[in-house]
Amino acid sequence: MSRKIRIGLAINHNYTFYRGALRGVARYAESKPHWLFSSIVLEEQTTHAVGWRRREGLIASVHTPELARRLSAWRRPVVNIAAVLPSLKLPSVRVDNTPVGQMAADHFLERGLRHFAYLGPPDHQYSIERLAAFRQALQAAGRSVTCHHTPAHVPLDPLGRQWNLDQGVQDWLRKLPKPVGVFVAGDDIGVEVSEVCRQAGLRIPEDVALLGVDNDDLNCELARPRLSSVILPAERVGYEAAALLDRLLAGERPPAAPIFVPPLGIATRRSTEALAIEDPHVVSAVRYIREHAHLPLRVRDVLREVPVGRRTLDLRFRKALGWGLGEEIRRAHIERAKRLLARTNLPLKAVALQAGFSDFRHMAVVFRAELGQTPHGFRIHMHGVSDGTAP
Repeated sequence: MSRKIRIGLAINHNYTFYRGALRGVARYAESKPHWLFSSIVLEEQTTHAVGWRRREGLIASVHTPELARRLSAWRRPVVNIAAVLPSLKLPSVRVDNTPVGQMAADHFLERGLRHFAYLGPPDHQYSIERLAAFRQALQAAGRSVTCHHTPAHVPLDPLGRQWNLDQGVQDWLRKLPKPVGVFVAGDDIGVEVSEVCRQAGLRIPEDVALLGVDNDDLNCELARPRLSSVILPAERVGYEAAALLDRLLAGERPPAAPIFVPPLGIATRRSTEALAIEDPHVVSAVRYIREHAHLPLRVRDVLREVPVGRRTLDLRFRKALGWGLGEEIRRAHIERAKRLLARTNLPLKAVALQAGFSDFRHMAVVFRAELGQTPHGFRIHMHGVSDGTAP
């Protein structure tokens, strides 16, 4: 009989992301019957409690310098799953925020937007990283970003009791050139921005296309209109954190850098369902392509719907979006395939057919060329473990 090992959980479980991470911890622990968990405590309880000291390992969401100091002095394995405090030295598993910002930029650019803004805390690590990647991706496309920061040095509130936005946000939003894509650091801020826009008489998505992060279904559905959001790999973060803690308990040295887990994609809702494209023929073509991405579209199919010659339409696409008609079709098929791979357990052959590819081999060739990996490799990358599905 294996010796029982007591594992502590100091996690802000009021957040959707952390509840997902806890599910990942539980999934890993299914293979560890000798692990014992006590009740989940919040971070502010952890700094004052002594119960966690009796644990042999701890998974925590570290949001405060005080907790960071206490855990750094603790002589037992700790794994942090938060990205709030810059330069934190604890072993960590967390979201890779570079592709989060890149996805946000691509999402807005695909809608033909030319003006962009960001809103988030200036001193939280995840916000710093998301803004940096968002700005870099837009600069590569010849665009810039206007920023407005929420108040600094405000700790995360797991009960959502504070209003994060200052009175200047409404004036800032009004002064932005329209239409504008506004990327916010989290869905909780997105709900507040949607209310500020309503008070300011700004239409979403016609004036302000609004994109959040976390895909918190409650916040996204409560926002008016419903909020589009980057989907974070919460469960995989928890699973990998538990796996890292297991290795640390076995005597492995802590990794020199955090373990990063990429986001899963974007859940598109009404708040970004806008095409800021002046050319009506391009708008019609883009809408047709995206609405029929589940079919094996060809350029000739689009041309039957839009009364413009192929060369003319291709030139108009390049002027409005920066890429041609054929690439727009390919991007639509790839994005649909990525969503199906990330969110379903469909066999790969079924994914290929439902994403508009002629067969699995065709999808595999396109994935290799565009993403540098196979569809199966992409699915494993998104889920963290092999799902056992066959081509």
